Amino acid sequence: MEPGAVIEIINFVGPPICKYWNYHRNLKIFLDTLRSKKEDLNCRKEDVELRLSAECHSGKTPKKEVEKWLKKAEKVSNEAQSLEDKAGKCRYVSRACLGKLIDEKSKELIEVYDQGSFPTSLVIDPPSNVGSNVGQLIPTQELVGEATVKEKVWGHLMGGTVCKIGVCGMGGIGKTTIMKHVHNELLKETKFDTVIWVTVSQEFDVEKIQKSIASALNKRISAEDKTKRTAELSEMLKERKRYVLILDDVWKRFSLDEVGIPEPTVDNGCKLVLTTRLKEVARSMGCEVIPVDLLSEDEALRLFSKHVGDYLLRIPTIEPILKQVVEQCAGLPLAIVTVASSMKSEDDVDLWKNALNELKENSTSVEGMGDEVIPRLKFSYDRLMDPKIKRCFLYCALFPEDFDIPKEELIEYWIVEGLIDVMETRQAMHYKGLAILHKLKENCLLESAEDGKCVKMHDLVREMALDITTGSPRYLVEAGKFGALLLEEEWKDDVEKVSLMRCRITRIPSNFPSSGCRSLSTLLLQHNYIEEIPEFFFEHLTGLKILDLSGNSNLLRLPDSISGLINLTALMVHGCFRLRHVPSLAKLSALKKLDLGGTEIDVVPQGLEMLAHLTYLDLNWTRILQIPDGMLSNLSRIQHLRLDRVAFENAEDILRLMKLEIFGVRFDHLQDYHRYLSLQSRRRLSKYYFTVEKNAYTYARGEWDKYVSLVELRICENSVVLPRDIQQLHFNVCGGMRSLRDVPSLKDTTDLRECVIYRCYEMEFVFCLSSCYGILETLEYLLLQRLVDLKAIFQIAEDEVNASSLRTQTPSPPNIVFRLKRLIMSDCGKIRKLFSPELLPSLQNLEEIQVKYCGGLEEIIAASDDDEEGENNEAAGNNSIKSLALPKLRVLYLKELPNLMSICSRRSTLVCNSLETIVVLRCPEIKRLPVLLPHLVNGQPLNPRSLRIDIDKDCWDALEWDDPNTKSLLALVRGYWWS
Repeated sequence: MEPGAVIEIINFVGPPICKYWNYHRNLKIFLDTLRSKKEDLNCRKEDVELRLSAECHSGKTPKKEVEKWLKKAEKVSNEAQSLEDKAGKCRYVSRACLGKLIDEKSKELIEVYDQGSFPTSLVIDPPSNVGSNVGQLIPTQELVGEATVKEKVWGHLMGGTVCKIGVCGMGGIGKTTIMKHVHNELLKETKFDTVIWVTVSQEFDVEKIQKSIASALNKRISAEDKTKRTAELSEMLKERKRYVLILDDVWKRFSLDEVGIPEPTVDNGCKLVLTTRLKEVARSMGCEVIPVDLLSEDEALRLFSKHVGDYLLRIPTIEPILKQVVEQCAGLPLAIVTVASSMKSEDDVDLWKNALNELKENSTSVEGMGDEVIPRLKFSYDRLMDPKIKRCFLYCALFPEDFDIPKEELIEYWIVEGLIDVMETRQAMHYKGLAILHKLKENCLLESAEDGKCVKMHDLVREMALDITTGSPRYLVEAGKFGALLLEEEWKDDVEKVSLMRCRITRIPSNFPSSGCRSLSTLLLQHNYIEEIPEFFFEHLTGLKILDLSGNSNLLRLPDSISGLINLTALMVHGCFRLRHVPSLAKLSALKKLDLGGTEIDVVPQGLEMLAHLTYLDLNWTRILQIPDGMLSNLSRIQHLRLDRVAFENAEDILRLMKLEIFGVRFDHLQDYHRYLSLQSRRRLSKYYFTVEKNAYTYARGEWDKYVSLVELRICENSVVLPRDIQQLHFNVCGGMRSLRDVPSLKDTTDLRECVIYRCYEMEFVFCLSSCYGILETLEYLLLQRLVDLKAIFQIAEDEVNASSLRTQTPSPPNIVFRLKRLIMSDCGKIRKLFSPELLPSLQNLEEIQVKYCGGLEEIIAASDDDEEGENNEAAGNNSIKSLALPKLRVLYLKELPNLMSICSRRSTLVCNSLETIVVLRCPEIKRLPVLLPHLVNGQPLNPRSLRIDIDKDCWDALEWDDPNTKSLLALVRGYWWS
């Protein structure tokens, strides 16, 4: 062979051989490079996903290029991982080939990494028909006479030229009622994406309004800087596209720009409506003014008779007097309703004559009142014959304007103020308080707040109450007025009560007050930012009986001058999280209520054992871990005792407290807990919270106020005893428990409502249906969290332990309907099926299903044998679909379920006539959402804006629908909320 030919061959085969040898010899180097580049790509991918979750809301959708890149990055990263796995099993002769593939994949990783740089936004704005109406129906009264005003407002909202509307009229004339009706009708209207209602009130504060609007949008404003807050709110509102913002009870002009409200224009389609007593406020803000007039004589009579009783107009002796009473109400709806309610069903003609005389006197007796309605409201107050009930009503004025006053908190104030007569039990006094609240609501002096747990005062009713308290008793009220602090000259000797709650006070002057206020009995300073109280502040307040400093989280110590308040009956510092020092209480012999809960106090205050009149003691969530032996036995009158972190061994000390009704305590050992139960078995507590655990700092997942009895177990044995009347039961890290049948005493309980099972790692199933029917007939709420070995919730028989089998979840007797309303499950990785279809008839009360982070879950409702046979017969032309029903289900929330493939089988459809929320986040395998929404008789869907739909876009695009109209319906309300 010619030498040139040899050289040519070497040149031809040499480089490939060198490359081959390089790949073979340096495989580890190539592999390290691959791992590094893969990690870089995954980090960038996570950054993009985080950006996307922040930007992708309010209907905004990811750009196609972003979606495409994320899929490509996922694919390339998985391929790189596959090569890594192969490298671990690679044979010697294959090293070069694998090295070449790894090198090429590393270069691809670098290329994809560079493509993932997105300098601009990752999302695009939604189409105009995609939005979410955040409003909820507001309870309201029937409109009488104001219908014309409502029609004018509605015409401007639906029209294109007027963008700002001002509904104006005197207080109590019905402005808010009109707008509540408009608000509720707007919820059915598809022209606007969002309807927002915010109450402004007389004490205008920019930050408060900003946070209220954000809250109405289900958002939070995080910025502390005023300018940033304004920009943040402006962006939130712009994202909502076309919205209606209703600002109720505006008292003065303000700049929309200052708050962060974009100017409503014809181009952006937004509308602003405000209600105000002052036309100049509406005009100065550029609003089209719509006045609200007084009711006509006929309208006033119709409204009055509706509330007082129509039949009274048919009594000849009462009818003419009744009509004169209506005349005295001057056509004001609030006055008419209030007076009529106080005279409801009253058929004594003499009482009607007296009422007419009182109204005539009231209408002229209050001098200088600009509003004519207040004297008429005072008539209803005067009709409260019991002086204590009157004082209970006036007490409500100590709270800020438009404030939701918690009923339980208000009644507690009435008790410590002595406004409710002392009864045999504290529970009886609470019932009396509820009866007083009912009386005040019946007379339209209070109204129920939306949550049912609070009451509130109409601002005019509060004005009337404050007007009364300028005389005797005399109140000084600045509650809710930010930065307010009464001037020294206002602290006069005739002042009885002072309220400075929620004023954002940070400091009290060192010489304040220097004298006066010797009659002051009540001082409310809660929920401020007070850091220090002057040492001698309380020296001149010798008559003080009620002192509330709760919620001052910056307060470190109480001044020693508190020790001299010998008339003090209630001292509350609950939630002063940094408070460490409380002076001696030895001289406070009149003290009946002491609330030190939620503070940093680590020793029992000196002199506590001398408070013989104490009926209420709260040391919950303090750092006090021990109570000296014998101390509690001196507190023989105690009714409410919270010692939830304090360990008790001496049950006899507690049993000596014969008046005890409400009790929270911790037991270190199960035998201490059992001993206490056995000794107190003949006495019944109205409310209790027992914890059995060694660690005093556990976090309780229960809501103390939700039910009246709770036991939390962190130590659990087969022999554990439960009170028969228990309503809440929590298992927290209880080893050795495979199911609730391991707690035999559960079968003896009669009213269990809530069960929480947390980190019980050996639990395989929860209920054995053959032995748990009694529990399931009362249980309303079930929370299962971090049960790593859980295979099923329901097991049919005690001797069947294969909980992963579908047979363990079937069937319950058809005549048993469980009470279960809420099921929440998370971090239970082995469970594959949630329910069997045979179990659904027993779950007719279920209102909420939440399942999160359960990696093994494949089906919500498992396929039955009939379903499997039906799928086999589908080819034969049998296409019948079986309907499954959860008629009360309101919420279906599914998140991070990577193997979830279906809600129910392809042969079934889930009918949910009450559904309000559907959430499906990061469930990549689900392809079908067989949920039938409620429809009207004519086939049209109910108001789609009553639904909240949160579904990942990838999942949304891939979903199959049984009803072809469902997807287009849900597209109206679908939004993206990333969690």
